Amino acid sequence: IHGAITSEQREALDRIQRNQRHLLGLINEVLNYTRLESGSLRYEITALVADEVLRGSEALILPQLRAKRLQFTYVGCGNNVMVLADRDRLQQVVLNLLTNAVKFTDAGGQVQLTCAMLDAQALISVRDTGVGIPAEKLDVIFDPFVQVDTNYTRTREGIGLGLAISRDLARGMHGDLTVESVEGSRKVHAPVTSSPARIAC
Repeated sequence: IHGAITSEQREALDRIQRNQRHLLGLINEVLNYTRLESGSLRYEITALVADEVLRGSEALILPQLRAKRLQFTYVGCGNNVMVLADRDRLQQVVLNLLTNAVKFTDAGGQVQLTCAMLDAQALISVRDTGVGIPAEKLDVIFDPFVQVDTNYTRTREGIGLGLAISRDLARGMHGDLTVESVEGSRKVHAPVTSSPARIAC
């Protein structure tokens, strides 16, 4: 309508859009956490085929994976594994974990989503080849507004609510969220074994 856009204007518009998405993400995190804390969030618990919920996860983070040239692998648990969960909430938890894994994994690294049976539970794991978490910080990463290393995470989006929300959602579905990590695991071509986050359903 107003004529051609210059390259400088396009860059400015791109920055505005990125900042708008970032701000919207922060607002949504706070709103979601507020709903959880107030007990106003409702769950629709049904029997779900775990693989049907998980197999489309890659498409949700594909742009971020491509931007950082990350290798993504999904190892499903077959169509015979059922979980009792709220489909939307389970997808939200998995997406939060995958987004977090992408955010803290260097370019060229690996992210893996797996599902397996452990005793009578389905164990959904997100693993990455990111920088890892110091052992003394593992007990606090699920606390609200906590980021493990302020200096390191300052360039990353978020305010430290993603993991707190994810654990509360998992527990609201009678599951749980735990973490295992090895600090300093940054070998790009190493097996994907560091920083798994597990959801037991």
